[in-house]
Amino acid sequence: MSEAKHLAEALDGFFTNDQNGWFMPIRSAIQGLTAEQAANVPAEGFNSVWRVVNHLIYWTEIMTLRLAGQQVDRKNLPNSDGWPKPAFPPTEEAWKRDCERLLGVNKNLVNFVSRQIDETLSERMSPGQPKRWQAIQGIIAHNSYHTCEIISIRHMQGLWLEGV
Repeated sequence: MSEAKHLAEALDGFFTNDQNGWFMPIRSAIQGLTAEQAANVPAEGFNSVWRVVNHLIYWTEIMTLRLAGQQVDRKNLPNSDGWPKPAFPPTEEAWKRDCERLLGVNKNLVNFVSRQIDETLSERMSPGQPKRWQAIQGIIAHNSYHTCEIISIRHMQGLWLEGV
């Protein structure tokens, strides 16, 4: 298997496959939450699950563009801090839409990475930036970290994942 396909498989499997052999994927961590539960901030200084979902959407979209060689100036983007707020008031339709969008932007990244040739993965995204393979592994680590954050938020809310 090529390195590009291997990285794409990891991006997809660790994000969506609950049989990945390592840890709970984001798909399972957000499963079963209502919009109100997802928007709830459990304590001062913490995020809501929904805000973490929006953060993951934000960074996955930016990294997909950067990996494609596009320059992204975050200062000119809405929510340039990388933490877009959830819909207010929270609605089930908006929560479902953001959950689907999260899975969709990850799928776009998986498709992009799977089409790369291994030689391009060793190139830097731009001068002074990491190599493409390093950025992809960074996304995997980033997503894993925030999946754990979501699980911790659920614990704080008393919403452990029964039967998962």
